Amino acid sequence: MLGPLAILCALLFSGGHAEMRLEQPAVVVARESTSATLSCTASTKVNYIHWYRHQEGKALQRILLHQSSEQPVVHWDSVAKAEKVTAIGAKDGYSCILLVLKLEKSDEGVYYCAVWEYHSPVL
Repeated sequence: MLGPLAILCALLFSGGHAEMRLEQPAVVVARESTSATLSCTASTKVNYIHWYRHQEGKALQRILLHQSSEQPVVHWDSVAKAEKVTAIGAKDGYSCILLVLKLEKSDEGVYYCAVWEYHSPVL
């Protein structure tokens, strides 16, 4: 019998909005060979939501970037593959769901979401 696989969630914020807050579930537990759904909701509309994973003894790794637009775009980093993780953004631009598919013991870790907004430089 496969034991539960815990995927812990926390939040990370980067950007210039002091009033912005991100919400994530405190803990998500799933079994190996199943999928985990991790949500991230911002208090204001955002264009970019980054997903990171931290595993004990390793550096923080960005696994993907979800870009909200009329045609949402997901950019995978080298540590993630489309058949393993993907992101789905809400049409309202406030939230994003990370799906971790076909869970393995190696997927265990703390998953963080972060937002970044593009701002044109002031000339």
